[in-house]
Amino acid sequence: MAVSAATGPSSRLAWKRRLALVQDATLVCVSALFFYIHAAKAMEGNLTNAAFAVEQGLLVFMFLSRRRSVATTTRPIDWLVAAGGWLPLLMRPTDTGGTAALAGSILQGAGLTMTCVGFVYLGRSFGVVAANRGLKTAGPYRLVRHPIYFSHTVTSIGFCLANPSALNLGLFALTLACQLLRIRAEERVLSATAAYSAYRAEVRWRLIPGLY
Repeated sequence: MAVSAATGPSSRLAWKRRLALVQDATLVCVSALFFYIHAAKAMEGNLTNAAFAVEQGLLVFMFLSRRRSVATTTRPIDWLVAAGGWLPLLMRPTDTGGTAALAGSILQGAGLTMTCVGFVYLGRSFGVVAANRGLKTAGPYRLVRHPIYFSHTVTSIGFCLANPSALNLGLFALTLACQLLRIRAEERVLSATAAYSAYRAEVRWRLIPGLY
């Protein structure tokens, strides 16, 4: 019994590490396919998706370099909606052009710029599943509590505008729903700390000032 008790926690830790490795490897493989598809389009002269591809690449880099969390949700629904945040990797470019493509490219550029700014202030506290990796309150976090989710939404809107299709619009709707649920899950975890409660009282809006 003593041996079992001693090896139990160690076994669970090893299992979690293997699961994390599989998760990271899967994300890298899916992202590699995503970049191949969009790089091929770019080489054909279609540059409207470049900013969207770069943003997703930054997400992967931040994900792989993240720090360990202090506390992580164990609710299955939270893990499910977190996985939904990567649905934009399934979006596909279309052969469209004109004013909509130009406007979409501008929005994607704006979203990418805001994402980069958000990453600078977030640092290695980036995560996918709701967890506590440290509170950030500077820069864009003074305006809304989840500025990077706002930036992702702007970029995705730009991509759908430049690449309209039922698939892309459907994925955007699903991703947005997952992001809203992720916000609630993250705030539930972070609200266990007094610091976040004070921050939430100071910064009222989650995503869009004056609206949500």
